[in-house]
Amino acid sequence: MQFFVLTLIHISILYTMKFPKGRPLLENTRLEFINLNNVLSASKRERAHRISGYISIIYPDAVELIFLREGEPFNAARIGRDFRKIIPISSVVEKAAKATSGILSEYATDDMLVNLIISSIVHEPIKSNVDLTRIQPKVFIDKLKTTKFNGFIWVRSGIEESFIHFDEGEITACYVAGSSKKLEGNEVTNFLMKPEIAVSIFDKFEHTTITQATPAQVDMFCKIFTSLLKQYAHPIGETLVLKTFMISKSTVQKEYPFIKDFNVDSGLRLVGTVIVEPKFFAQGMARWFDLIHESFSTFLGKESEVIAKKVLSDYRFALKSLSFFDYCKLKI
Repeated sequence: MQFFVLTLIHISILYTMKFPKGRPLLENTRLEFINLNNVLSASKRERAHRISGYISIIYPDAVELIFLREGEPFNAARIGRDFRKIIPISSVVEKAAKATSGILSEYATDDMLVNLIISSIVHEPIKSNVDLTRIQPKVFIDKLKTTKFNGFIWVRSGIEESFIHFDEGEITACYVAGSSKKLEGNEVTNFLMKPEIAVSIFDKFEHTTITQATPAQVDMFCKIFTSLLKQYAHPIGETLVLKTFMISKSTVQKEYPFIKDFNVDSGLRLVGTVIVEPKFFAQGMARWFDLIHESFSTFLGKESEVIAKKVLSDYRFALKSLSFFDYCKLKI
């Protein structure tokens, strides 16, 4: 009986969206047997994991994807039967850590496939649900060729998602759901003759995909601001620190809206989950940091700057890699 129940769970998990594959590094591994953070940090230990591609985690109701460039996570998405959206990388990691079921796979692919999947999420098609039973696939393909179409076709068949990329009317790649093989020539036309497929046409393609600040970068700034607030609380008290924090947050989020997603808990600990490009993230956090330490200089004078510099010095190398000191008034 237990085996039967586990089998049903496994089948329900697998009955979600299916994407083109690549070279597998991990495949169909039960989530409870693996640490996602270790998978994400593997590129720092092993050259074989410095790949472009994606990690997929299949849940009963959705697939969550973490997209990789040189083994580093740079974006994430959640895709179900009726929705597809970009989400914070950290939310994928947090859900995986708490999940009691799920199937994880990691594939090395070329950048184009990664960009196509992301493009199908962030852009709207110029034409949806093209009926290829009324238009012969060959006629459809020839029309795109003669008009020198630039973009891609998103092909759906049940739970399967496939992608065909065009450059000046020429098919440059055809990625098929559940396979690492790329179709060519007449294989593409034959593929489009499958029954019950839905075809959408996109004329926008993300050659340079959107990059998110990584969970490690967000966590670093949470630690920096937590340390900063606690250092200021010693001489002037938590009440004034919290009041100043809320005023500074209200001011900075007018220019950097992602700041609204950060909050301070009762222990003066900064927490937040954001989707933001790393450069804009560093600029916003630098502006916020400056505003906070400048505000406290009213009460502490030069001591405010001394405290702020001490907090930053512990993270100076990581901050330099984000060009933080290009935007921050304080220099270490």
